[in-house]
Amino acid sequence: MSKTSDDQPLFTYTIGGVKIEMPVRPYPSQVSMMDKVIRGCQKQQNCLLESPTGSGKTLALLCSALAWQRAEKARLEKLSEEEFQQSLIEWQLKEQKKKLKEKKQKKPNTPEKKLAETNILPAKNKGLCLSTVVTISDDSEEEMAVFKQPGKKRKIKNSKDLDISDGKIMSNDDSIMTNDSSANNSLMTEDEDEKIEPQTGTNIPKKSKPIIPVIYFCTRTHKQIEQVIKELQRTSFNTAKSCVLASREHTCIQDSNLYYPHISYKSKTELCRDLLDPKARRRNSLKFRRTIDRCSYYDNGGVKISTYGQLAKFGVESVWDIEDIVRLGISKKSCPYYGTRLLLKTAEIVFCPYNYIIDPVIRNTMNLKLKGHVIIVDEAHNIEDQCRDAASLQLDQTNMNLAKADCEKVHKFCNNSVSYSRLARYLSDMSKWIDEKSKDIKTYDDYNRGVISWTGTYTIASFDDFGIGLTAFEKFKKDCEIVLADSAEENEPDDAESDKKENGLLEEENELVEKDENAMIDIHSSQDQNVDVAITNATKNLLSSICTVFSLLYDEKYKFDYHVSLEKIMQIKKFEHKERGKVSGTLGGWIDSAAQPEESRPVWNNVVSFLCLNPAAVFGELKSTARTIILTSGTLSPMQSFQSELGTQFPIALEAGHVIKQDQCWVSSVSVGPDGTDLNGQYRNINTYNYQDEMGKVLWDVCATVPHGVLCFMPSYMLMEKLYNRWQVTGQLDRLRRLKVVMCEPRRGDQLEELMTKYYAAVRGDEGGPGGALFLAVYRGKISEGLDFSDNNARAVVAVGIPFPNYKEAAVTHKKDYNDKHHKNKGLLPGWEWYQIQAYRALNQALGRCIRHRNDWGAILLVDSRYEQPKNLSGLSKWIRGRVERNNSWSTIVAKLKDFVETRQQYDSIASQT
Repeated sequence: MSKTSDDQPLFTYTIGGVKIEMPVRPYPSQVSMMDKVIRGCQKQQNCLLESPTGSGKTLALLCSALAWQRAEKARLEKLSEEEFQQSLIEWQLKEQKKKLKEKKQKKPNTPEKKLAETNILPAKNKGLCLSTVVTISDDSEEEMAVFKQPGKKRKIKNSKDLDISDGKIMSNDDSIMTNDSSANNSLMTEDEDEKIEPQTGTNIPKKSKPIIPVIYFCTRTHKQIEQVIKELQRTSFNTAKSCVLASREHTCIQDSNLYYPHISYKSKTELCRDLLDPKARRRNSLKFRRTIDRCSYYDNGGVKISTYGQLAKFGVESVWDIEDIVRLGISKKSCPYYGTRLLLKTAEIVFCPYNYIIDPVIRNTMNLKLKGHVIIVDEAHNIEDQCRDAASLQLDQTNMNLAKADCEKVHKFCNNSVSYSRLARYLSDMSKWIDEKSKDIKTYDDYNRGVISWTGTYTIASFDDFGIGLTAFEKFKKDCEIVLADSAEENEPDDAESDKKENGLLEEENELVEKDENAMIDIHSSQDQNVDVAITNATKNLLSSICTVFSLLYDEKYKFDYHVSLEKIMQIKKFEHKERGKVSGTLGGWIDSAAQPEESRPVWNNVVSFLCLNPAAVFGELKSTARTIILTSGTLSPMQSFQSELGTQFPIALEAGHVIKQDQCWVSSVSVGPDGTDLNGQYRNINTYNYQDEMGKVLWDVCATVPHGVLCFMPSYMLMEKLYNRWQVTGQLDRLRRLKVVMCEPRRGDQLEELMTKYYAAVRGDEGGPGGALFLAVYRGKISEGLDFSDNNARAVVAVGIPFPNYKEAAVTHKKDYNDKHHKNKGLLPGWEWYQIQAYRALNQALGRCIRHRNDWGAILLVDSRYEQPKNLSGLSKWIRGRVERNNSWSTIVAKLKDFVETRQQYDSIASQT
């Protein structure tokens, strides 16, 4: 054990030859996990690692991955040095032979001159060349290579500059061999602007710079990334060059109300694009009759905060969080979003939400190159669903027609007009195909909705018949690449010519406005198309999504993995009446649409869904690209589906035990309630009043026994609302409220934050009243993932029923059928087994809210008589599975629960006094 610089103890372990430093003494589960990570990275094998929440999973992942990276860097640099020395020796031998050959052809004047020409000292033995060593200094600011300015560098111009003595190559120019910042990390350098042709006798081998694998650490949300970074900052690896990838919504420092009240942007992405696009700036300048400048924070891509040397100079550590980079961006008036993109080029560990890695569209947009790198996906229990979603697509016909009109508008005025025209034609033909197919819908349900569906192979054949098949799509894809590349150039202009041209056009437009203010509408009707020739962000996203999903649909490996459906639904839309001749003076002649009358009318809308049933369609590309993929979560169980569903071998697997003691968590199955009513959670039973009333009594007893916070998870919002309404009628809800504050998880996520604040306050007893809170929640909801319910926030978790997915959902039905059809030829689990695994994975995730750290404690009640059967316990996480008690009566359960709570409270009381 050694000490860190701040006198904190450092625990050092060597696993697989890799030295790992930990800020705390690791648990056995952490050692097991670090061993698996090291082995996976060394052998380039994928890992599936489950470790319960509170067992130090994140710390083990970070320390082991970065320790391996540090060791791998040293190994590759040593290998590169050896290869360089060997190539140098071979070059020297080659030069010797060349000079000897010249000697035979032309006799030299003196032996001394010959030696000077060959640059090789007389050797007393043949081993001289083999012992030759060259020392090369590394550039400490390697990331500055992106921004090097053209300039002269020192070069070895001819062989007279080299001398060899004592087995070392020395130079008459010392700066080549020193750590001088003007020296390059190779003997032969080139100017940025000019190519140096190697001269005869000076073609010295260059030392190659090894590519060090980058660690991509992905989790679900930026809030979770913030916690991971805090863990990294307290380790000895806190000098690693880190980078956090985030959208403009998190990193943009521009004022969202820049145009308020004239323009209200839905997102900062739209605002950013408008401020960087000269056409959009000209349009807004004309509209508001004032000059709109490019974003003042852009500074050619956030270059003021784009290297780790700059971060250190400004007092920001190399391991930083979004708040740090945003704060620095504001201070230095430099864009954190674009600065982060440049920091990415030299980062050693990259943090991002896992959809940045999984979704091909986002991955390409962020230009993430994953070849040979290590991907760690934390909270990976939902990765199968994420992969299926990333390979699926919903095409709304209305949006498709808007995209078509967008392309038609642009094609008249841009350089690549043919490409835009062909894109518009393809989208138009696709819309006609949808119209034709919608005629086959004959029956509608009570919601004025009709659905028809086909297999992926039938859809491909239908596309061929309609002239939008593979040949047409390949042309569409090439046109998309041209258009999206063209669009990228337009959105981030840098040259002075563009600004100069922009200012000239703006002056002309302002002159027109000054001449005749009343001609404003005419100017816009004739000029708008000229200044606004870029397709919208929505159109770009739609084109990218079609390219990604259709590429998979037409792939021979995956064309059988799609199910396509067309839904025709009645929607109520508002239509505005605008009098074209009427001009409002509020916006320089623009029509005030808010003052116009509106009417609503029903409209039929078509939506085509391309549903991918095989997550391997997306995950396969990651598997073939990355060096190692490590999937980890507190609740991966049941684990048997990952290998078959993702089409990937995971040779290294781990189900780690919990770090808590046996008496810190009490788990019991509950078959009957206080009145002896069967608590089977099947659909036919939960609709009876007996079941609903019995559940109310169960929760009352739990709330009367367990202090502080109690969580109750239910399979659906429907059941939660059904129970809540029943308890209101019977008065059970009032009785519960006398014990605890009762809350229900909202369907809308934006309402959750305020409710959580109230919940935590109620648990603390800030407002007096009842002693604690009861939170009614649903499996797979916001409460079941990522929120902190440590200590008193959840002293008991009541798990109602088994959360099987809704079998009436089309996606679930088709997935079950798909697995039944292909489970033999693709090695998939049968449909029913897959269906059960989805239920237990959601259950385990909810149960994980109970124990959040090694000193935490809590009770878990599995309320369903089906848990009496051992087979229904097999899907539980390993640490829970071994703790489940079966108690025959409710009175026994309440007595044991009371005893458990009192024992733990006494233990806490003693611990607080010592």
